[in-house]
Amino acid sequence: MKKYLIALILMFCISSAALAQGNFVVKAGLNFNKLQDIKIDNPEQSWNSQTGFHAGIGGQYRIPLVGLSFQPEILYSRVRTDMMERVSEKSYNFRLDYLEVPLNIQWGINILFLRPYVFAAPYVRYALAKGNALEEVPWEDLNRFDYGLSLGAGLEIWKLQISGKYSWSFGQLAHGKSLHIDSKDWKLEDANMRGFELSVAFLF
Repeated sequence: MKKYLIALILMFCISSAALAQGNFVVKAGLNFNKLQDIKIDNPEQSWNSQTGFHAGIGGQYRIPLVGLSFQPEILYSRVRTDMMERVSEKSYNFRLDYLEVPLNIQWGINILFLRPYVFAAPYVRYALAKGNALEEVPWEDLNRFDYGLSLGAGLEIWKLQISGKYSWSFGQLAHGKSLHIDSKDWKLEDANMRGFELSVAFLF
């Protein structure tokens, strides 16, 4: 837990520095996430992508001439997925809300008032709320800290950013044990979220 807290503090410090020297960023968008590698009882289940959202603020600091920029952000992010059990036709809706801190490392080329760019974004996040499938599961049985990596591309048009990225979560949802949910054993120790995100941001 300490290493996650240290990483979170460092990223907040980087964010503060960027806000002091560069552009202020307001960002919002949609998440399309899918839960991977989860088993209920013995069979592995197929989960469907569902739409969530993210919104927050950040800062952008550019290094002149080389096309490199750093854009740390602080986001409220909701990830969602669901599964329809074939036997009972019961739907399980899985949702987690996170405070997420990504550091977007961008490289782009200025073409008049346009700037196409590609980026990588390592992130850490901390779960704040959970949906109905996990309502009866205590927080101590879940791993509230998560981390991962996103890769994407975007276009900056004057003060407007439009971007898309794919995110991989590397953390585990549970602490190495099965959870008893709805009279079934859920094996979450190898499960993680991944998915595509679309964002719009305004620079000030």
